[in-house]
Amino acid sequence: MENKNKLISVILIILFLLLGELVKMVFNLPIPGSIIGMVLIFMVLKLKWIRLEQVKPTSDFLLKYLSLFYVPYGVGLVTQYKFLNGKLTEIIIALVLSTFLAMYITMKLFKVFEKNE
Repeated sequence: MENKNKLISVILIILFLLLGELVKMVFNLPIPGSIIGMVLIFMVLKLKWIRLEQVKPTSDFLLKYLSLFYVPYGVGLVTQYKFLNGKLTEIIIALVLSTFLAMYITMKLFKVFEKNE
């Protein structure tokens, strides 16, 4: 039974990843399909069309190894050193502003959802 739950979990997460990629392609959006898929699965979970227990086994596994997913991006940055050279100030400003913006939006969304429950 446990293996069946893990399989369903993997299938659901991959399905929403593919659905996000499809939405990106159909509407020609500049947002990555994985982000769209994440928003879609969040909405479906919030609407309780699927239960958290149905995606939890795979999501827990992916979160456990989340730091490994950043390695390719780090390697990509190192290989693009010549392109990034001289733009360090702009990159730092963008990183700081986007971090604070993400934290602010997360706080506001948390308050909205907290009121609804």
